[in-house]
Amino acid sequence: MLSFGQQFRARIVFLALVICMLILLARLFDLQCLRFEKYRDSALQQQRSIRDVSARRGKVCDRNGVVFAITSTRPAVWADPGLVEDPKKTAVRLSRLIDASAEYIYERIKNPERRFVWIEKEITDTQAIPLRILKQQKELPGIYIRQVQHRLYPKHELLGNLIGFCNNAGEGAEGLEYQADRYLRGMDGWLTTRKDNYSKHFFDPRWVNLQLEPEDGQDVFLTIDEYIQHITQRELQKAAEEFKPARAMAIVMNPGTGEILALALWPYFNPNDRSGYVPGLLRVSPVTDVFEPGSTMKVISGAMALNEGVVTLETNIFCENGLWQISPRRHLKDDHPMGLISFKEIIQKSSNIGIAKSVAPIDKYLFYDYLVRFGFGTKTGIELLPGESSGLLRNPAQWTPHSKISIPMGQEIGVTALQLLTAVSTIANRGTRIKPTIVKKIVTAGGEITPEAKRFNFFKPQVIRYNVIRRDTAEKIIQAMVSVTSEDGTGRLAEIPGYSVAGKTGTAQKFEDDRYSPTNYVSSFVGFAPASKPAISCIVVLDSPRKKRYGGTVAAPAFKNICEETLAYLEIPKDMHDRTEQTEELRAPALPGEE
Repeated sequence: MLSFGQQFRARIVFLALVICMLILLARLFDLQCLRFEKYRDSALQQQRSIRDVSARRGKVCDRNGVVFAITSTRPAVWADPGLVEDPKKTAVRLSRLIDASAEYIYERIKNPERRFVWIEKEITDTQAIPLRILKQQKELPGIYIRQVQHRLYPKHELLGNLIGFCNNAGEGAEGLEYQADRYLRGMDGWLTTRKDNYSKHFFDPRWVNLQLEPEDGQDVFLTIDEYIQHITQRELQKAAEEFKPARAMAIVMNPGTGEILALALWPYFNPNDRSGYVPGLLRVSPVTDVFEPGSTMKVISGAMALNEGVVTLETNIFCENGLWQISPRRHLKDDHPMGLISFKEIIQKSSNIGIAKSVAPIDKYLFYDYLVRFGFGTKTGIELLPGESSGLLRNPAQWTPHSKISIPMGQEIGVTALQLLTAVSTIANRGTRIKPTIVKKIVTAGGEITPEAKRFNFFKPQVIRYNVIRRDTAEKIIQAMVSVTSEDGTGRLAEIPGYSVAGKTGTAQKFEDDRYSPTNYVSSFVGFAPASKPAISCIVVLDSPRKKRYGGTVAAPAFKNICEETLAYLEIPKDMHDRTEQTEELRAPALPGEE
Protein backbone atom coordinates (compact mmCIF):
# COMPACT_ATOMS: atom_id res chain seq x y z
CA MET A 1 0.00 0.00 0.00
CA LEU A 2 1.28 3.45 -0.95
CA SER A 3 2.23 5.84 1.76
CA PHE A 4 0.59 9.21 2.08
CA GLY A 5 3.57 10.93 0.46
CA GLN A 6 3.55 8.58 -2.49
CA GLN A 7 -0.19 9.07 -2.97
CA PHE A 8 0.22 12.82 -2.82
CA ARG A 9 2.99 12.77 -5.46
CA ALA A 10 0.92 10.50 -7.67
CA ARG A 11 -2.03 12.87 -7.44
CA ILE A 12 0.22 15.81 -8.29
CA VAL A 13 1.58 13.97 -11.37
CA PHE A 14 -1.92 12.92 -12.41
CA LEU A 15 -3.20 16.48 -11.97
CA ALA A 16 -0.29 17.82 -14.02
CA LEU A 17 -1.03 15.32 -16.75
CA VAL A 18 -4.72 16.29 -16.74
CA ILE A 19 -3.82 19.96 -16.95
CA CYS A 20 -1.42 19.27 -19.85
CA MET A 21 -4.11 17.26 -21.62
CA LEU A 22 -6.60 20.07 -21.12
CA ILE A 23 -4.12 22.60 -22.48
CA LEU A 24 -3.39 20.33 -25.44
CA LEU A 25 -7.09 19.79 -26.09
CA ALA A 26 -7.69 23.50 -25.83
CA ARG A 27 -4.91 24.11 -28.32
CA LEU A 28 -6.26 21.46 -30.65
CA PHE A 29 -9.73 22.95 -30.34
CA ASP A 30 -8.28 26.35 -31.19
CA LEU A 31 -6.43 25.03 -34.23
CA GLN A 32 -9.08 22.62 -35.50
CA CYS A 33 -12.18 24.67 -34.77
CA LEU A 34 -11.55 28.32 -33.99
CA ARG A 35 -8.71 28.97 -36.46
CA PHE A 36 -9.20 26.03 -38.85
CA GLU A 37 -9.97 28.13 -41.94
CA LYS A 38 -6.99 30.42 -41.39
CA TYR A 39 -4.49 27.57 -41.20
CA ARG A 40 -6.19 25.62 -43.96
CA ASP A 41 -5.93 28.60 -46.27
CA SER A 42 -2.31 29.11 -45.25
CA ALA A 43 -1.51 25.47 -46.03
CA LEU A 44 -3.30 25.62 -49.35
CA GLN A 45 -1.46 28.78 -50.23
CA GLN A 46 1.84 27.01 -49.62
CA GLN A 47 0.73 24.07 -51.75
CA ARG A 48 -0.70 26.21 -54.51
CA SER A 49 1.42 26.53 -57.62
CA ILE A 50 0.78 28.70 -60.67
CA ARG A 51 2.12 26.96 -63.74
CA ASP A 52 2.50 28.68 -67.10
CA VAL A 53 0.82 26.99 -70.02
CA SER A 54 2.67 27.90 -73.21
CA ALA A 55 0.73 28.88 -76.29
CA ARG A 56 1.64 26.90 -79.36
CA ARG A 57 3.47 29.04 -81.88
CA GLY A 58 1.76 29.35 -85.24
CA LYS A 59 2.96 27.63 -88.39
CA VAL A 60 4.60 29.16 -91.43
CA CYS A 61 3.26 27.55 -94.60
CA ASP A 62 3.42 28.03 -98.34
CA ARG A 63 0.36 29.00 -100.37
CA ASN A 64 -0.82 25.35 -100.48
CA GLY A 65 -0.34 24.61 -96.78
CA VAL A 66 3.08 22.94 -97.03
CA VAL A 67 4.76 23.57 -93.67
CA PHE A 68 8.05 25.47 -93.50
CA ALA A 69 8.07 26.05 -89.72
CA ILE A 70 6.14 24.24 -86.98
CA THR A 71 6.29 23.78 -83.23
CA SER A 72 6.72 20.26 -81.84
CA THR A 73 6.64 19.04 -78.23
CA ARG A 74 9.71 17.08 -77.11
CA PRO A 75 10.80 15.60 -73.73
CA ALA A 76 13.48 17.50 -71.79
CA VAL A 77 15.40 16.73 -68.58
CA TRP A 78 15.83 19.10 -65.64
CA ALA A 79 16.96 18.69 -62.03
CA ASP A 80 16.39 20.05 -58.53
CA PRO A 81 19.93 19.70 -57.05
CA GLY A 82 18.53 20.18 -53.57
CA LEU A 83 16.74 16.82 -53.88
CA VAL A 84 19.55 14.89 -55.55
CA GLU A 85 20.89 12.41 -52.94
CA ASP A 86 24.17 11.36 -54.58
CA PRO A 87 25.24 13.79 -57.36
CA LYS A 88 28.19 11.69 -58.62
CA LYS A 89 26.23 8.46 -58.82
CA THR A 90 23.25 10.24 -60.37
CA ALA A 91 25.48 11.92 -62.98
CA VAL A 92 27.04 8.61 -64.05
CA ARG A 93 23.72 6.82 -64.24
CA LEU A 94 22.02 9.64 -66.14
CA SER A 95 24.88 9.99 -68.63
CA ARG A 96 24.21 6.42 -69.79
CA LEU A 97 20.68 7.38 -70.78
CA ILE A 98 21.09 10.74 -72.52
CA ASP A 99 23.64 12.46 -74.78
CA ALA A 100 25.54 14.23 -72.00
CA SER A 101 28.75 13.40 -70.16
CA ALA A 102 28.83 12.52 -66.46
CA GLU A 103 31.20 15.43 -65.84
CA TYR A 104 28.79 17.91 -67.41
CA ILE A 105 25.80 16.56 -65.47
CA TYR A 106 27.72 16.55 -62.19
CA GLU A 107 28.71 20.20 -62.62
CA ARG A 108 25.03 21.05 -63.12
CA ILE A 109 23.66 19.20 -60.08
CA LYS A 110 26.42 19.35 -57.48
CA ASN A 111 25.25 22.60 -55.85
CA PRO A 112 22.22 21.82 -53.60
CA GLU A 113 21.39 25.51 -53.25
CA ARG A 114 20.25 25.64 -56.86
CA ARG A 115 16.67 24.45 -57.19
CA PHE A 116 16.31 24.33 -60.98
CA VAL A 117 18.85 23.47 -63.68
CA TRP A 118 18.47 22.22 -67.24
CA ILE A 119 20.28 18.97 -67.97
CA GLU A 120 19.19 18.46 -71.59
CA LYS A 121 16.60 20.64 -73.33
CA GLU A 122 15.78 18.00 -75.92
CA ILE A 123 15.97 14.21 -75.76
CA THR A 124 14.41 11.56 -77.94
CA ASP A 125 11.32 9.60 -77.00
CA THR A 126 13.50 6.48 -76.96
CA GLN A 127 15.80 8.05 -74.36
CA ALA A 128 12.82 9.22 -72.30
CA ILE A 129 11.31 5.73 -71.84
CA PRO A 130 13.99 4.18 -69.54
CA LEU A 131 14.32 7.50 -67.75
CA ARG A 132 10.62 7.49 -66.89
CA ILE A 133 10.87 3.89 -65.66
CA LEU A 134 13.69 4.79 -63.28
CA LYS A 135 11.69 7.76 -62.10
CA GLN A 136 8.71 5.52 -61.31
CA GLN A 137 11.05 3.25 -59.34
CA LYS A 138 12.30 6.33 -57.43
CA GLU A 139 15.89 5.60 -58.39
CA LEU A 140 16.70 9.12 -59.63
CA PRO A 141 15.50 11.54 -56.97
CA GLY A 142 15.71 15.18 -58.03
CA ILE A 143 15.70 14.36 -61.77
CA TYR A 144 12.58 15.23 -63.76
CA ILE A 145 11.20 15.05 -67.28
CA ARG A 146 8.95 17.68 -68.79
CA GLN A 147 7.53 18.31 -72.24
CA VAL A 148 8.86 21.46 -73.91
CA GLN A 149 8.17 23.11 -77.25
CA HIS A 150 10.77 23.09 -80.02
CA ARG A 151 10.65 24.91 -83.35
CA LEU A 152 11.25 22.63 -86.31
CA TYR A 153 11.95 23.48 -89.95
CA PRO A 154 11.04 20.37 -91.96
CA LYS A 155 12.21 21.80 -95.31
CA HIS A 156 15.71 22.51 -93.98
CA GLU A 157 17.49 24.85 -96.45
CA LEU A 158 14.39 25.43 -98.55
CA LEU A 159 13.46 29.09 -97.91
CA GLY A 160 15.65 28.91 -94.80
CA ASN A 161 17.25 32.34 -95.37
CA LEU A 162 13.82 33.95 -95.43
CA ILE A 163 12.17 31.95 -92.63
CA GLY A 164 14.90 32.68 -90.07
CA PHE A 165 14.70 31.04 -86.67
CA CYS A 166 13.56 31.36 -83.03
CA ASN A 167 15.79 31.81 -79.99
CA ASN A 168 15.91 29.41 -77.02
CA ALA A 169 12.95 31.19 -75.45
CA GLY A 170 10.79 30.39 -78.47
CA GLU A 171 10.69 33.99 -79.69
CA GLY A 172 11.34 35.01 -83.27
CA ALA A 173 14.98 36.05 -83.64
CA GLU A 174 15.61 36.35 -87.39
CA GLY A 175 13.77 36.48 -90.70
CA LEU A 176 10.02 35.97 -90.93
CA GLU A 177 10.03 34.34 -87.50
CA TYR A 178 11.02 37.76 -86.13
CA GLN A 179 9.04 39.99 -88.49
CA ALA A 180 5.80 38.01 -88.03
CA ASP A 181 6.40 37.26 -84.33
CA ARG A 182 3.39 39.33 -83.22
CA TYR A 183 1.15 36.99 -85.22
CA LEU A 184 2.97 33.71 -84.60
CA ARG A 185 3.70 33.85 -80.86
CA GLY A 186 0.15 33.68 -79.41
CA MET A 187 -0.58 34.40 -75.73
CA ASP A 188 0.47 32.10 -72.89
CA GLY A 189 -2.04 30.92 -70.28
CA TRP A 190 -1.68 29.63 -66.72
CA LEU A 191 -3.02 26.81 -64.53
CA THR A 192 -3.38 26.45 -60.74
CA THR A 193 -2.23 23.11 -59.25
CA ARG A 194 -1.28 21.63 -55.84
CA LYS A 195 2.37 20.81 -55.21
CA ASP A 196 3.79 18.38 -52.66
CA ASN A 197 7.23 18.26 -51.03
CA TYR A 198 8.60 16.31 -53.98
CA SER A 199 7.53 19.01 -56.47
CA LYS A 200 4.83 16.77 -57.88
CA HIS A 201 1.80 18.64 -59.16
CA PHE A 202 -1.82 17.56 -58.69
CA PHE A 203 -5.03 18.94 -60.07
CA ASP A 204 -7.42 20.32 -57.41
CA PRO A 205 -11.09 20.65 -58.43
CA ARG A 206 -11.49 23.63 -56.09
CA TRP A 207 -9.22 25.68 -58.37
CA VAL A 208 -10.79 24.69 -61.67
CA ASN A 209 -11.75 28.30 -62.35
CA LEU A 210 -8.31 29.65 -61.49
CA GLN A 211 -6.82 29.23 -64.94
CA LEU A 212 -6.42 31.02 -68.25
CA GLU A 213 -6.53 29.07 -71.46
CA PRO A 214 -3.56 29.84 -73.76
CA GLU A 215 -4.30 31.45 -77.12
CA ASP A 216 -2.30 29.73 -79.82
CA GLY A 217 -0.43 31.78 -82.41
CA GLN A 218 -1.79 32.46 -85.85
CA ASP A 219 -0.65 30.59 -88.94
CA VAL A 220 1.12 32.62 -91.63
CA PHE A 221 0.52 31.44 -95.18
CA LEU A 222 3.00 32.80 -97.70
CA THR A 223 2.52 33.34 -101.42
CA ILE A 224 5.55 31.07 -101.91
CA ASP A 225 4.97 27.81 -103.77
CA GLU A 226 7.14 25.06 -102.26
CA TYR A 227 7.78 23.34 -105.59
CA ILE A 228 8.67 26.54 -107.44
CA GLN A 229 10.94 27.45 -104.52
CA HIS A 230 12.63 24.08 -104.90
CA ILE A 231 13.14 24.63 -108.62
CA THR A 232 14.55 28.12 -108.06
CA GLN A 233 17.00 27.09 -105.33
CA ARG A 234 18.16 24.08 -107.33
CA GLU A 235 18.92 26.13 -110.45
CA LEU A 236 20.51 28.95 -108.47
CA GLN A 237 22.74 26.39 -106.76
CA LYS A 238 23.84 25.05 -110.16
CA ALA A 239 24.71 28.55 -111.35
CA ALA A 240 26.57 29.30 -108.13
CA GLU A 241 28.60 26.09 -108.37
CA GLU A 242 29.55 26.86 -111.97
CA PHE A 243 30.37 30.57 -111.70
CA LYS A 244 31.44 30.88 -108.03
CA PRO A 245 29.77 34.24 -107.24
CA ALA A 246 30.09 36.01 -103.90
CA ARG A 247 26.33 35.69 -103.57
CA ALA A 248 23.32 35.03 -105.79
CA MET A 249 19.58 35.62 -105.68
CA ALA A 250 16.47 34.85 -107.68
CA ILE A 251 12.81 35.84 -107.45
CA VAL A 252 9.79 34.39 -109.24
CA MET A 253 6.62 36.47 -109.21
CA ASN A 254 3.12 36.41 -110.61
CA PRO A 255 3.20 39.82 -112.34
CA GLY A 256 -0.58 40.17 -112.44
CA THR A 257 -1.04 39.79 -108.68
CA GLY A 258 2.35 40.74 -107.28
CA GLU A 259 2.56 37.42 -105.43
CA ILE A 260 6.10 36.16 -104.93
CA LEU A 261 6.17 32.46 -105.81
CA ALA A 262 9.83 31.88 -104.96
CA LEU A 263 12.63 33.86 -103.34
CA ALA A 264 16.06 32.23 -103.21
CA LEU A 265 19.26 33.54 -101.63
CA TRP A 266 22.60 31.80 -102.02
CA PRO A 267 24.50 30.69 -99.93
CA TYR A 268 21.62 28.83 -98.32
CA PHE A 269 20.89 28.48 -94.60
CA ASN A 270 19.37 25.62 -92.61
CA PRO A 271 17.45 26.98 -89.57
CA ASN A 272 17.77 23.59 -87.87
CA ASP A 273 21.55 24.02 -87.75
CA ARG A 274 22.62 27.45 -86.58
CA SER A 275 26.24 26.54 -85.85
CA GLY A 276 27.48 28.65 -88.76
CA TYR A 277 25.20 31.60 -88.13
CA VAL A 278 26.70 35.08 -87.79
CA PRO A 279 24.75 38.37 -87.53
CA GLY A 280 23.84 39.66 -90.97
CA LEU A 281 23.92 36.23 -92.61
CA LEU A 282 20.15 36.22 -93.12
CA ARG A 283 19.94 39.64 -94.73
CA VAL A 284 17.14 39.49 -97.35
CA SER A 285 19.35 40.67 -100.21
CA PRO A 286 16.60 41.13 -102.84
CA VAL A 287 15.10 43.96 -100.76
CA THR A 288 18.12 45.24 -98.80
CA ASP A 289 21.07 45.19 -101.21
CA VAL A 290 21.39 47.94 -103.80
CA PHE A 291 23.30 47.49 -107.06
CA GLU A 292 23.58 49.25 -110.40
CA PRO A 293 21.26 47.37 -112.79
CA GLY A 294 23.36 47.78 -115.91
CA SER A 295 21.72 46.94 -119.21
CA THR A 296 18.51 45.62 -117.66
CA MET A 297 17.63 49.32 -117.24
CA LYS A 298 17.56 49.72 -121.02
CA VAL A 299 14.06 48.24 -121.30
CA ILE A 300 12.80 50.86 -118.82
CA SER A 301 14.58 53.66 -120.68
CA GLY A 302 13.38 52.27 -123.99
CA ALA A 303 9.79 52.19 -122.76
CA MET A 304 10.07 55.89 -121.88
CA ALA A 305 11.38 56.76 -125.35
CA LEU A 306 8.58 54.81 -127.04
CA ASN A 307 5.96 56.30 -124.72
CA GLU A 308 7.11 59.85 -125.50
CA GLY A 309 7.14 59.12 -129.23
CA VAL A 310 10.79 60.10 -129.73
CA VAL A 311 11.45 56.70 -131.35
CA THR A 312 9.58 53.78 -132.84
CA LEU A 313 10.76 50.18 -133.08
CA GLU A 314 11.88 50.89 -136.64
CA THR A 315 13.72 54.16 -135.94
CA ASN A 316 17.31 53.85 -137.13
CA ILE A 317 20.04 55.19 -134.87
CA PHE A 318 23.74 55.38 -135.68
CA CYS A 319 25.76 53.64 -132.96
CA GLU A 320 29.11 55.15 -133.87
CA ASN A 321 30.66 51.80 -134.76
CA GLY A 322 31.09 51.02 -131.07
CA LEU A 323 32.84 54.19 -129.81
CA TRP A 324 31.16 57.53 -129.18
CA GLN A 325 33.28 60.47 -128.03
CA ILE A 326 30.71 62.45 -126.04
CA SER A 327 33.12 65.07 -124.79
CA PRO A 328 36.89 65.50 -124.57
CA ARG A 329 36.85 63.64 -121.25
CA ARG A 330 34.03 61.16 -121.79
CA HIS A 331 33.42 58.46 -124.33
CA LEU A 332 30.88 55.65 -124.52
CA LYS A 333 31.60 52.14 -125.79
CA ASP A 334 29.65 49.12 -126.95
CA ASP A 335 30.99 45.61 -126.46
CA HIS A 336 30.44 44.95 -130.15
CA PRO A 337 30.78 47.67 -132.83
CA MET A 338 27.49 48.55 -134.47
CA GLY A 339 26.59 51.10 -137.12
CA LEU A 340 23.08 52.13 -138.19
CA ILE A 341 20.56 49.84 -136.46
CA SER A 342 16.90 50.03 -135.48
CA PHE A 343 15.70 50.84 -131.99
CA LYS A 344 14.46 47.27 -131.65
CA GLU A 345 17.98 46.04 -132.41
CA ILE A 346 19.38 48.44 -129.84
CA ILE A 347 17.42 46.57 -127.18
CA GLN A 348 18.12 43.20 -128.77
CA LYS A 349 21.88 43.71 -128.95
CA SER A 350 22.10 45.91 -125.83
CA SER A 351 23.79 48.97 -127.32
CA ASN A 352 24.89 51.56 -124.76
CA ILE A 353 25.35 54.22 -127.42
CA GLY A 354 22.00 53.48 -129.02
CA ILE A 355 19.96 53.73 -125.80
CA ALA A 356 21.75 56.95 -124.76
CA LYS A 357 20.89 58.56 -128.11
CA SER A 358 17.31 57.23 -127.97
CA VAL A 359 16.41 58.98 -124.73
CA ALA A 360 18.47 62.14 -125.37
CA PRO A 361 15.44 64.20 -126.48
CA ILE A 362 13.60 63.50 -123.18
CA ASP A 363 13.88 66.26 -120.57
CA LYS A 364 15.77 65.07 -117.50
CA TYR A 365 12.91 66.00 -115.15
CA LEU A 366 10.45 64.00 -117.25
CA PHE A 367 12.95 61.12 -117.35
CA TYR A 368 13.19 61.26 -113.55
CA ASP A 369 9.38 61.28 -113.28
CA TYR A 370 9.19 58.10 -115.35
CA LEU A 371 11.73 56.41 -113.06
CA VAL A 372 9.60 57.30 -110.04
CA ARG A 373 6.47 56.01 -111.79
CA PHE A 374 8.22 52.66 -112.31
CA GLY A 375 9.01 52.55 -108.58
CA PHE A 376 12.69 53.46 -108.48
CA GLY A 377 13.87 55.55 -105.55
CA THR A 378 11.02 54.31 -103.31
CA LYS A 379 10.35 51.15 -101.35
CA THR A 380 8.00 48.60 -102.88
CA GLY A 381 6.17 48.37 -99.54
CA ILE A 382 6.34 44.59 -99.34
CA GLU A 383 5.20 43.29 -95.96
CA LEU A 384 7.27 41.28 -93.45
CA LEU A 385 10.61 41.50 -95.27
CA PRO A 386 12.96 43.50 -93.02
CA GLY A 387 15.31 46.29 -94.01
CA GLU A 388 13.88 47.15 -97.41
CA SER A 389 15.93 49.80 -99.20
CA SER A 390 14.48 52.52 -101.42
CA GLY A 391 17.47 52.22 -103.72
CA LEU A 392 19.46 55.20 -104.98
CA LEU A 393 17.91 57.80 -107.28
CA ARG A 394 19.19 61.34 -107.04
CA ASN A 395 17.07 64.39 -107.75
CA PRO A 396 17.72 65.77 -111.26
CA ALA A 397 19.13 68.93 -109.71
CA GLN A 398 22.03 66.78 -108.47
CA TRP A 399 22.69 65.06 -111.79
CA THR A 400 25.98 65.55 -113.59
CA PRO A 401 26.11 66.60 -117.26
CA HIS A 402 26.55 62.92 -118.14
CA SER A 403 23.79 61.47 -115.91
CA LYS A 404 21.29 61.44 -118.79
CA ILE A 405 23.73 59.16 -120.61
CA SER A 406 24.67 56.95 -117.67
CA ILE A 407 21.27 56.28 -116.08
CA PRO A 408 19.53 54.89 -119.22
CA MET A 409 22.16 52.14 -119.42
CA GLY A 410 21.98 51.39 -115.70
CA GLN A 411 24.73 53.48 -114.12
CA GLU A 412 24.39 56.27 -111.53
CA ILE A 413 21.25 54.55 -110.22
CA GLY A 414 20.92 51.92 -107.51
CA VAL A 415 18.10 49.37 -107.39
CA THR A 416 17.11 46.30 -105.43
CA ALA A 417 16.30 43.06 -107.22
CA LEU A 418 12.67 43.35 -106.13
CA GLN A 419 12.42 46.94 -107.42
CA LEU A 420 13.77 45.90 -110.80
CA LEU A 421 11.49 42.88 -111.06
CA THR A 422 8.47 45.00 -110.08
CA ALA A 423 9.34 47.57 -112.75
CA VAL A 424 9.70 44.91 -115.46
CA SER A 425 6.46 43.31 -114.24
CA THR A 426 4.82 46.70 -114.83
CA ILE A 427 5.69 46.27 -118.50
CA ALA A 428 4.33 42.71 -118.37
CA ASN A 429 1.09 44.15 -116.97
CA ARG A 430 0.92 46.55 -119.93
CA GLY A 431 1.61 49.62 -117.80
CA THR A 432 -0.03 48.74 -114.48
CA ARG A 433 2.27 48.67 -111.45
CA ILE A 434 1.30 46.12 -108.79
CA LYS A 435 2.57 46.05 -105.20
CA PRO A 436 4.55 42.86 -104.53
CA THR A 437 3.49 40.69 -101.62
CA ILE A 438 4.79 37.58 -99.89
CA VAL A 439 1.85 37.06 -97.50
CA LYS A 440 -1.14 35.08 -98.71
CA LYS A 441 -3.10 35.14 -95.45
CA ILE A 442 -2.72 35.10 -91.67
CA VAL A 443 -5.37 33.05 -89.88
CA THR A 444 -6.08 31.61 -86.44
CA ALA A 445 -6.10 27.86 -85.80
CA GLY A 446 -9.83 28.01 -86.51
CA GLY A 447 -9.30 29.63 -89.89
CA GLU A 448 -10.47 33.10 -88.85
CA ILE A 449 -8.77 36.38 -89.78
CA THR A 450 -8.19 38.70 -86.84
CA PRO A 451 -8.80 42.45 -87.17
CA GLU A 452 -5.05 43.14 -87.09
CA ALA A 453 -4.37 40.61 -89.84
CA LYS A 454 -7.12 42.08 -92.04
CA ARG A 455 -4.83 44.93 -93.00
CA PHE A 456 -3.21 42.54 -95.45
CA ASN A 457 -5.01 42.66 -98.79
CA PHE A 458 -5.18 38.95 -99.62
CA PHE A 459 -7.97 38.88 -102.11
CA LYS A 460 -7.06 41.09 -105.05
CA PRO A 461 -3.96 42.72 -106.56
CA GLN A 462 -2.96 45.97 -104.90
CA VAL A 463 -2.53 48.40 -107.75
CA ILE A 464 -0.06 51.18 -107.04
CA ARG A 465 -0.44 53.01 -110.33
CA TYR A 466 -2.24 52.61 -113.64
CA ASN A 467 -0.81 53.79 -116.98
CA VAL A 468 2.84 54.05 -116.00
CA ILE A 469 3.22 53.72 -119.76
CA ARG A 470 0.50 53.33 -122.37
CA ARG A 471 -0.66 49.84 -123.27
CA ASP A 472 0.48 50.16 -126.88
CA THR A 473 3.91 51.27 -125.64
CA ALA A 474 4.15 48.17 -123.46
CA GLU A 475 3.27 45.98 -126.45
CA LYS A 476 6.09 47.56 -128.46
CA ILE A 477 8.80 47.28 -125.82
CA ILE A 478 7.72 43.68 -125.19
CA GLN A 479 8.36 42.92 -128.87
CA ALA A 480 11.87 44.28 -128.43
CA MET A 481 12.33 42.24 -125.25
CA VAL A 482 11.21 39.08 -127.05
CA SER A 483 13.87 39.73 -129.68
CA VAL A 484 16.48 39.68 -126.87
CA THR A 485 15.84 35.94 -126.43
CA SER A 486 15.94 35.25 -130.15
CA GLU A 487 18.89 33.68 -131.96
CA ASP A 488 20.46 37.11 -132.55
CA GLY A 489 19.79 38.51 -129.06
CA THR A 490 22.08 38.78 -126.04
CA GLY A 491 19.66 36.62 -124.05
CA ARG A 492 19.26 33.73 -126.46
CA LEU A 493 20.17 31.24 -123.71
CA ALA A 494 16.92 32.24 -121.96
CA GLU A 495 14.77 31.03 -124.85
CA ILE A 496 12.13 28.47 -123.82
CA PRO A 497 10.78 26.19 -126.60
CA GLY A 498 7.09 26.81 -127.19
CA TYR A 499 6.94 30.08 -125.22
CA SER A 500 7.56 33.69 -126.14
CA VAL A 501 10.03 34.99 -123.56
CA ALA A 502 10.49 38.72 -122.98
CA GLY A 503 13.67 39.58 -121.14
CA LYS A 504 16.83 41.61 -120.83
CA THR A 505 20.40 40.84 -119.90
CA GLY A 506 22.45 42.93 -117.50
CA THR A 507 26.22 43.08 -116.96
CA ALA A 508 27.11 45.93 -114.62
CA GLN A 509 30.59 46.83 -113.42
CA LYS A 510 30.66 47.19 -109.64
CA PHE A 511 31.60 50.59 -108.28
CA GLU A 512 34.39 49.91 -105.81
CA ASP A 513 37.03 52.19 -104.29
CA ASP A 514 35.64 55.26 -106.11
CA ARG A 515 35.91 53.66 -109.52
CA TYR A 516 34.29 50.99 -111.68
CA SER A 517 35.98 47.64 -111.10
CA PRO A 518 37.60 46.01 -114.15
CA THR A 519 37.05 42.54 -112.70
CA ASN A 520 33.90 42.48 -110.56
CA TYR A 521 30.47 42.57 -112.17
CA VAL A 522 26.83 42.07 -111.26
CA SER A 523 25.39 39.71 -113.87
CA SER A 524 21.64 39.48 -114.21
CA PHE A 525 18.68 38.51 -116.34
CA VAL A 526 15.12 39.71 -115.85
CA GLY A 527 12.01 38.93 -117.84
CA PHE A 528 8.64 37.21 -118.05
CA ALA A 529 6.77 34.50 -119.95
CA PRO A 530 4.69 33.89 -121.92
CA ALA A 531 5.10 37.38 -123.36
CA SER A 532 1.59 37.24 -124.85
CA LYS A 533 -0.06 36.64 -121.47
CA PRO A 534 2.54 36.72 -118.69
CA ALA A 535 2.08 34.10 -115.99
CA ILE A 536 5.42 34.55 -114.27
CA SER A 537 8.18 37.12 -114.12
CA CYS A 538 11.64 36.27 -112.85
CA ILE A 539 14.98 37.85 -112.04
CA VAL A 540 18.30 36.09 -111.49
CA VAL A 541 21.29 38.03 -110.12
CA LEU A 542 24.85 36.80 -109.51
CA ASP A 543 27.26 39.09 -107.70
CA SER A 544 30.90 38.92 -108.82
CA PRO A 545 30.80 35.64 -110.80
CA ARG A 546 34.07 34.04 -111.86
CA LYS A 547 35.09 32.53 -115.22
CA LYS A 548 32.39 34.48 -117.15
CA ARG A 549 30.62 37.78 -116.55
CA TYR A 550 27.91 38.46 -119.14
CA GLY A 551 24.34 38.24 -117.84
CA GLY A 552 23.30 36.39 -121.00
CA THR A 553 25.84 33.67 -120.22
CA VAL A 554 25.80 33.59 -116.43
CA ALA A 555 22.19 34.37 -115.40
CA ALA A 556 20.09 33.62 -118.50
CA PRO A 557 20.44 29.79 -118.35
CA ALA A 558 19.24 29.72 -114.74
CA PHE A 559 16.32 32.01 -115.71
CA LYS A 560 15.44 29.68 -118.57
CA ASN A 561 15.50 26.52 -116.43
CA ILE A 562 13.50 28.11 -113.60
CA CYS A 563 10.82 29.51 -115.90
CA GLU A 564 10.56 26.45 -118.15
CA GLU A 565 9.89 24.06 -115.29
CA THR A 566 7.63 26.54 -113.50
CA LEU A 567 5.48 27.10 -116.59
CA ALA A 568 5.10 23.33 -116.98
CA TYR A 569 4.25 22.94 -113.29
CA LEU A 570 1.61 25.69 -113.52
CA GLU A 571 0.27 24.12 -116.73
CA ILE A 572 0.57 27.36 -118.68
CA PRO A 573 -0.34 26.80 -122.36
CA LYS A 574 2.40 27.34 -124.92
CA ASP A 575 1.93 30.37 -127.16
CA MET A 576 4.46 29.58 -129.90
CA HIS A 577 4.97 26.61 -132.22
CA ASP A 578 8.59 27.55 -132.96
CA ARG A 579 10.89 30.56 -133.03
CA THR A 580 9.18 32.29 -135.95
CA GLU A 581 5.55 31.26 -135.74
CA GLN A 582 3.47 32.67 -132.92
CA THR A 583 -0.07 31.45 -132.36
CA GLU A 584 -1.39 34.69 -130.93
CA GLU A 585 -0.42 38.32 -130.66
CA LEU A 586 1.68 39.52 -127.75
CA ARG A 587 -1.30 41.06 -126.09
CA ALA A 588 -2.58 40.52 -122.55
CA PRO A 589 -6.10 41.14 -121.19
CA ALA A 590 -6.62 44.23 -119.06
CA LEU A 591 -6.19 43.91 -115.32
CA PRO A 592 -9.14 44.59 -112.97
CA GLY A 593 -9.90 48.31 -112.94
CA GLU A 594 -7.64 49.08 -115.90
CA GLU A 595 -9.08 51.13 -118.69
